[in-house]
Amino acid sequence: MEYDFVGRIIDRLVADARVIRGAPEAIVLVGIIVFGVSYSGFQHFHRERVADLNGRLASQDQLLAEYWTKLTETGTQIEKLTTALADAEKSPRTVRDRPRSVENRSRDPGSLYEDNNPIAQVQAPKIDLDQKRITFPAVNSESLLQTNKLYEFQNWKLACGGTRLYNMVTDGASREFSYSPLTCKIVGSR
Repeated sequence: MEYDFVGRIIDRLVADARVIRGAPEAIVLVGIIVFGVSYSGFQHFHRERVADLNGRLASQDQLLAEYWTKLTETGTQIEKLTTALADAEKSPRTVRDRPRSVENRSRDPGSLYEDNNPIAQVQAPKIDLDQKRITFPAVNSESLLQTNKLYEFQNWKLACGGTRLYNMVTDGASREFSYSPLTCKIVGSR
């Protein structure tokens, strides 16, 4: 049985070989047609594959361009922030090293000032703007008030003195001068 099957195949091949010898042009023509169709199919498949790869490359190039733009913008922002940080770091040093104006500091309305420094506490001043005079019933100071100095109270410059009545109170560590009353003349505004 096995021989029968193999024998048939061999017989068939021999018969086909006789036909091929009888019509070689037809066989060559069929071979050319099969080769042409196969080549055309492979070319079509290759073109589709190349077009797909080109599309992927174009989208990746576009993504790369977008990333590059974002990276450049981020670099610019980093440079600006670095400059702003450097300026901010310099700014506190300049503010710290620069002499501060004490004129803008809020003042205690119950204090007498000398050169923008509080030197005395006052109580219940009586202000007479017609005579340009302020009378303080009680003044407590850590230093002796002088008659040739200008003092500041609220928005006025004052020349105080004319009284030598004061009490010196000491607790051993510090001393305090107490004036009762102290009359000052308003000589201008601060």
